[in-house]
Amino acid sequence: MMDTIKDVFGFFVDHPFLLGLAIGLVVAAIVWIKGAFGRRSSRKETSKLKENLYTKMEIDAKGHKTREDEFEKIRKENENLRVSVKSLQQKAGRSEIRQLHIYDKAIHTMLARAPGFSATWEIVLNEAQNEMEKSDTGITAFVRKVFVPQQGALEEKNADPHKPQEDEPALIDYEEDKER
Repeated sequence: MMDTIKDVFGFFVDHPFLLGLAIGLVVAAIVWIKGAFGRRSSRKETSKLKENLYTKMEIDAKGHKTREDEFEKIRKENENLRVSVKSLQQKAGRSEIRQLHIYDKAIHTMLARAPGFSATWEIVLNEAQNEMEKSDTGITAFVRKVFVPQQGALEEKNADPHKPQEDEPALIDYEEDKER
């Protein structure tokens, strides 16, 4: 057996081209085997990365859909509130209550400045109306809505909203009040 091995190695030693070819083929086989294992691990890693990317895209799509649905819901709610505000401003009695507050403010201001003059009344009435128009927006409108009683609150206190309670002063005298 030793003779056979010596003959094989001796043959390669005698022919250097064949020795180089054999070494090259062995190196090529080692590189090819490593490459095959590398490709296999690369394919596994690529498939894992594709799966992770797909999962992330699904999560992002669900999040985007949720945000769109929430945005649409908020937009509809905003539109409903805008319509409600417009209808409440147009509601019967609301403009009369507003005008009553304008007149009340103008009367008190006029009495403080110059009682008995109609020209002063017109000026003060216009000032009060401009002030109420300015107060329809911003913090003044909020404060006024909080402190000005609503029609529903008046109905709960009294069946007739025009009649004052015992502890409230009457702003307008009605025929029914005079009969009492």
